Amino acid sequence: METIKTAASLFNLPVHFIRAKVASGEIVAVKAGRRFLVNVDKLTEYLNTSRLTVKTEPETTGGKIKPIDKIL
Repeated sequence: METIKTAASLFNLPVHFIRAKVASGEIVAVKAGRRFLVNVDKLTEYLNTSRLTVKTEPETTGGKIKPIDKIL
């Protein structure tokens, strides 16, 4: 169990990333006084098994953007 700041430095991640994952419940942590202690083993498991979703841009032909007709 490590503090959020220490866990972030161990994995070379931004502190705000770890805080957001703790707040959403994606990373196992317990509150000890004013601090949260992160389960480093579970954090490692999360980082090894989680998948990033890639947002794709909407198609330009079916969305609000329409092609410009040539002026003759």
